[in-house]
Amino acid sequence: MLVNAVARVVAALNSNRRPGEIAAGVSCAVLLALVPAANLIWILLLAALFFVKVNLSVALLTLAVLTPLATLADPLLDAIGYRVLTAGPMQELFIAWYNAPIAPLTGFNDTLVTGGLLAGAVLWLPVYFPVRAFVQVYRNTLRARLAELAPVRWFTRLPLVQRLTGWLRWANGFYQRVR
Repeated sequence: MLVNAVARVVAALNSNRRPGEIAAGVSCAVLLALVPAANLIWILLLAALFFVKVNLSVALLTLAVLTPLATLADPLLDAIGYRVLTAGPMQELFIAWYNAPIAPLTGFNDTLVTGGLLAGAVLWLPVYFPVRAFVQVYRNTLRARLAELAPVRWFTRLPLVQRLTGWLRWANGFYQRVR
């Protein structure tokens, strides 16, 4: 399964997909990785991921890689969330939200959820633009250089990789005809 996910990401990098779709997938994954799961905010963000134009393969693989690493940012996210939730002018608003019927299910009163949501929202654009630039640079210069390396040529000659590549080409052609 992991090999299939990596193959889809490599296919996305090498395909005619817009660089913005790949960058948006990575940015959305960063946002989702910073927000702890098991609350309504995370579920709604994940559901939104399926309705916006992003590369899902890239987003889900990035989410799988970043989620364990996001725990390293928990002390910082906790401090950000605590600052926001204990801000004097916001107290009345948060009390009203907490007393609303569905709002407590969002987990907004958890410092990690609030801090992760704010940090992810702030990081969305600073992640998007470098990833988009990287995809463009990769396609314009790095792809040809990487294809010429001896380990890459050896790897692409493996029978399993050739079958997988053939299957991905067939699936892409089928998708293009159906679409």
